[in-house]
Amino acid sequence: MFLNKRYAQALVAFRRAGRDREVTICDAYLLREKARLISTTASAARVRAFITAANALIACARDSLSRQRVNEYLAYHGAAGECYLEARDPKNAGDHYLIAEQYGAAACAYLEGERIDKMVEVITQHKEAIGSGLLERLTMAARMHYSKVCPYGWLASGYV
Repeated sequence: MFLNKRYAQALVAFRRAGRDREVTICDAYLLREKARLISTTASAARVRAFITAANALIACARDSLSRQRVNEYLAYHGAAGECYLEARDPKNAGDHYLIAEQYGAAACAYLEGERIDKMVEVITQHKEAIGSGLLERLTMAARMHYSKVCPYGWLASGYV
């Protein structure tokens, strides 16, 4: 049921089986699904719901790390990044995408959050993991930003 994204049913089944860890995981994903159902016009409630879901996913990540399940750890942080992005918190989204080793998504989130220095750091350290088209767009955005900061370009050329 969990693999078919029937989180509510899976939660009940895991609870009956006494599998607390899986109950916690199902609950985190169920929180994310409920947050997605909240209307975009109810923005404050939607933001709160996505932050709650992100926190639950981060707790799952901590538990999976203590059990030495690295792939799960990365997946939970990636899902938390998605939740923070939906909650209009690109700084935290970028941080969790970075932990999840989703470098392109991290750089995009940092760009959206106007953390250009952090975006440049990500793309310079992980350019081989970011697709060439995305890398080119991010580099151009950084150049545009730094040319506005320093219109003569002498400082901007050292960044990208």
